[in-house]
Amino acid sequence: MIALSEFWIFLGGALLLNITPGQDMAYTLASAARGGRGSGLAAAGGVGAGSLAWSLIATTGLAVALAASSNALAIIRMIGAIYLFYLAVRIIAKLDAPIEAQGSAPVGEAFRLGVFTNLFNPKVGLFFLAFLPGFTNPELGSIWKQMLLLGGVFSLTSFVVLSGVAVGASAVRNMLQDTKAIKIGLNVATAILFTIIGFRLLLTNSL
Repeated sequence: MIALSEFWIFLGGALLLNITPGQDMAYTLASAARGGRGSGLAAAGGVGAGSLAWSLIATTGLAVALAASSNALAIIRMIGAIYLFYLAVRIIAKLDAPIEAQGSAPVGEAFRLGVFTNLFNPKVGLFFLAFLPGFTNPELGSIWKQMLLLGGVFSLTSFVVLSGVAVGASAVRNMLQDTKAIKIGLNVATAILFTIIGFRLLLTNSL
């Protein structure tokens, strides 16, 4: 259903995005710092569950759009490319901006807030609609099925990375907070990735 070469590129991109410091990582770190490893893992699980829900919502929305119009995918890819360019510019403009989040100590609450923090952020849904279509190919089958698979993989990598962050919270927190070069490097790499995928969306033959 998905070309193996494309899948490995997507997986590498997903891992890069997940290790780049952001609100989800900050929340997981804060929860682990307040409530220990269990709270950190619960926060990671909540964020992963929220991402999975967003991937389902984005995929469903795309499926409905494709059913209504044969040009829907081209339009979505064009809008997605513009949005990714916008994100790249914002990242570069705020390379060293501090990221703060308040975590939760109780395990159940850490999970619920992780879900809510992710699920009630419409930018996450926009991101899925912009990012996932760049790795789909109409010649390989249903676009929405490919997006669903990719969304599931992205959510899984998010949970795995954030779980690692939760387990090594102290070391990771110090590394991300004290080493500006690492944060800036990851942000630059992410901005470049968004730009590349944006051009892929604009130049793909399916448009």
